[in-house]
Amino acid sequence: MLQGSIIFFLVVIGLSAIAGAGYFLLRRGWFINWLKASFAMSLIILAAASILSLFDLLSYQQLMAEVPIATISVFERADQQYDLTLATVDGMEQRFEIFGDQWQLDARLITWVGPLAALGGKPLYRLDRVSGRYVSLEQARNARQSIYQLERSGYVDIWQVAKKIPLWIDANYGSAVYMPMENGAVYSVHLTAKGMNVRAVNDIAKRLLGEEW
Repeated sequence: MLQGSIIFFLVVIGLSAIAGAGYFLLRRGWFINWLKASFAMSLIILAAASILSLFDLLSYQQLMAEVPIATISVFERADQQYDLTLATVDGMEQRFEIFGDQWQLDARLITWVGPLAALGGKPLYRLDRVSGRYVSLEQARNARQSIYQLERSGYVDIWQVAKKIPLWIDANYGSAVYMPMENGAVYSVHLTAKGMNVRAVNDIAKRLLGEEW
């Protein structure tokens, strides 16, 4: 969960901008009307951006060191065709049809810098997509592909904004290395502020990692 101090910070910005907009729209005086209206509209836009950014941040989860964020289970349906079950720490479970020889799980990372870092906010993450890959270059070009988007932002994508304007937020992309698929293999996925780690859970996965990685 997003820490309360960060939420409070965004709420204060939004409410302050709304109050300022209302003040300038309702105040009477000798100020030029169009200047007041322009400034008030800017505050309203700032308030809307803050609120929408807050909604997008709430789709992220707080990153705790060395805590698994997901478990991946593999079931073979046919040659190079697998059912992959993704179970997250919040109890959600999703199944995907993955083609190829290997799977990959991608995540978005947000790290606070500047004033927001002073509030003590821990890094945040959001699972982004799961996909498959073929070892053969020819199959990678011509065979059926499988890429699934796990989470989507609404009107404001704070991660993309931070990539272009790195003000107070450092946005990174943490990707798991490709892991081999075989019937019955189970993996646990660990995410740190530096990237993704995948560990074998059962003997099948341990054998695969010992043979190929």
